[in-house]
Amino acid sequence: MTTRQWGYERTECTGDHALNLFLEDLEHLVDHYTADTGRQPETRLFQAQAAANKLLQAYQKNARKTDAFTHQFIEIKSIIDAQGNLQLVPIFSSGLKQHLLRLLKKSNATTHH
Repeated sequence: MTTRQWGYERTECTGDHALNLFLEDLEHLVDHYTADTGRQPETRLFQAQAAANKLLQAYQKNARKTDAFTHQFIEIKSIIDAQGNLQLVPIFSSGLKQHLLRLLKKSNATTHH
């Protein structure tokens, strides 16, 4: 994958913002393996799952002021769309999903000026 700074490496990887950074990183990861058409779909799925596991471990280790990543997991599923393209879909563990839904509700409740 291309060299970039991951969210868990940033000083602002704390609290709810760590969840935002995690989602951005996960999107980057899924996009990368979806676009890698030089490999078989099974290989891309395996590599994406391994990368997602490492990403979650890095957030569990480095995110501060949150327990959102503790004892959680992501399962990467694959489908082939109507055009024959591989789509990778992350399925979140129930605990991680609860943290993400709480964050979504919190962001929906915020008044925009």
